[in-house]
Amino acid sequence: MRISTFVVWVLVFTAHFSYAQLISLQNLKEVDVTKGFYQLSDSSKKLQPSAIFSKTSILPFQPAHEKTLKEKNIDVYWLQFSVKNNSNLDEEWVFDFENWAFVDFYYQENQDFKLKKTGHLYPYEKRDYPKANKNYIEVPLKSGETKKCFVRLEYRRHISKIPQDLRFKIAPRSKVDERDAAVGNVIFGFLGIFSVMFLYNLIIFFVTRLKSYAYYLFVLFFAFYFTSNNSGYLITLFRSLSSFPIWASHFELVGSELYGVAYLLFIQSLMKTQHNYPKWHRVLNGLIISNIVISILFFIHFEVAFILLYIVSTATIFIIITLGIRCIKDQIPSAGYLLLGYIANLMGVISIMFVLTGVLPKSDFTFYYSLPLGLTVEVILFSFALANMINILRKDNEEKQKKNIEQLLENQQLQTKVNRELEQKVTERTVELNLSLNRLRITQDQLVLKEKLASLGELTAGIAHEIQNPLNFVNNFSELSIELAQELTQEITKPKIDKELISDLVSDLSQNQQKINHHGQRASSIVKGMLEHSRTGTGERRLTNLNNLAHEYLNIAYQGLRARDASFNIEMKTDFDLDLPEIEMVPQEMGRVLLNLFNNAFYATHEKFGQLGKPYQPEIQVSTQLKNDKVELRIKDNGTGISPEIINKIFQPFFTTKSTGEGTGLGLSISYDIVTKGHHGEITVESENGNYTEFIVKLPR
Repeated sequence: MRISTFVVWVLVFTAHFSYAQLISLQNLKEVDVTKGFYQLSDSSKKLQPSAIFSKTSILPFQPAHEKTLKEKNIDVYWLQFSVKNNSNLDEEWVFDFENWAFVDFYYQENQDFKLKKTGHLYPYEKRDYPKANKNYIEVPLKSGETKKCFVRLEYRRHISKIPQDLRFKIAPRSKVDERDAAVGNVIFGFLGIFSVMFLYNLIIFFVTRLKSYAYYLFVLFFAFYFTSNNSGYLITLFRSLSSFPIWASHFELVGSELYGVAYLLFIQSLMKTQHNYPKWHRVLNGLIISNIVISILFFIHFEVAFILLYIVSTATIFIIITLGIRCIKDQIPSAGYLLLGYIANLMGVISIMFVLTGVLPKSDFTFYYSLPLGLTVEVILFSFALANMINILRKDNEEKQKKNIEQLLENQQLQTKVNRELEQKVTERTVELNLSLNRLRITQDQLVLKEKLASLGELTAGIAHEIQNPLNFVNNFSELSIELAQELTQEITKPKIDKELISDLVSDLSQNQQKINHHGQRASSIVKGMLEHSRTGTGERRLTNLNNLAHEYLNIAYQGLRARDASFNIEMKTDFDLDLPEIEMVPQEMGRVLLNLFNNAFYATHEKFGQLGKPYQPEIQVSTQLKNDKVELRIKDNGTGISPEIINKIFQPFFTTKSTGEGTGLGLSISYDIVTKGHHGEITVESENGNYTEFIVKLPR
């Protein structure tokens, strides 16, 4: 039984081995394998290696030939062949399966099959021979040795890596390394040119701030990206990221369209199509929108997006060439550089397409260098176009400056003539203007004096009303004391003295004197406090408690209002920060500001009370706080408010909303100068017409 099983296994293995066609490798020669192997399409993508190895004679493998193409709806293929080293040297041979996303390479080693993997979407560091971002498989073959191989090829949707057929290449490793090194050096040179151009034009962009340079920098960036990605330089930098090939594939879908968008924006900006060719400008806008839509559609329906990409790309070629010829005919500056650059890039793209379709033979120049060379020529010519544009702008500016200088000289001559004629008139008018100016200064001084006197009147009225209350108590208790003294005198003159009555009268007199003394002291403290804040002077700056100052002038302003209208009542709310530090200020000047703001608040609430009557409750809120290292004072009333049309004018001199004779328009202007210029602070206003007004004063600590 065991002998028969062994015989059957040998027969099967021999059958499999004889089934595979033989590929012969010669000394240091590259083999482009288009036939001499068998292929099997795996539409289900589920065939396992064990089934392939054990059922080769059963599975429908078909012999490949030079015209064997990849079927449209088949993404997975199996290849079967045998390879023999007919050279006289032991050699490491490199198999290149270009454009396939995943490659599983099985080759026979003794009685087993070994597996090696590669593919442009396979993690870089896990690839069998990760050189230059190629799909390389390295297989050692001794001289005369034959190995049987199975290869699983899988395609994933991609806009540039699209296998047209099942061909692959085999070459000695030494020759592959030599060629890749030479190609890498050339590509590195192209990347160096891109980098230098990018940095140079980035500097120019920062100097000029022209949109054309911004779009050109994006064109350079994408040229650098696609060249470095296709050549393998980019993936070597991110080799530690296993998912980078997938990310790069996704970005290529979007990046190719963004590159098109940047390209079209650059053309619009350089050719000034919006001004020169409005219709063409709208056509280019349509292409820009199409590119954006396609970049999104790639992630929704790849086939539709791919078809649209070819349609839009073809239309773009026709439109750009037609527009370039039109611009050259119309002598638009830099149009020739633009068209030549685009054609150079287009020739590189056409070269790649012709190689892929078999029209051109594949060589280092036609396949590896043509597109980077076209891009390099393009970006250099575009740079010339921008430089030419700058030179034209510079010449235009020089011509404009020259014309301006000539015009200036003419104007100077004319001005000299006019000046001579005007000097006499100016001399005559100067005397009149000086007189008018003196009158204006006198009038202004009178108005300022009037404002100061008005403030002094308000202050005096408030102080008088504030002192009147304790004085009334003094007068009342004095009159009562006189009556008690008369009654005491009468009692003493009586023959029979009532000691108890006399004691009561003396006690009442003593209490009255204490009350007189108390209210006298109260009046005295009011006067001393006001003298302290309005001492003559010099504008001396000293540490002052803003809470106390605001409270005192709030009472003074209120008493002044009550002196004018005793029937008016207002609710006054204070919210003082008890931890507020003392700050340096000129108390009498800041008191003037406070008195002005309080009077305005009382005026606004009084006016609104006159309009609405009893349903309206006048209210003023005064608060202080330390905020952002500044002492902040807020004065808010619920009066008439300020309309948006005039709120920006209220700090202007002589601007007032009060009736004629009720204000000079200098109160807020003077207050603004005291706060901002005298104390280096800020004063702002917030208001809603008909609802409220709030002044905010901020003073540095």
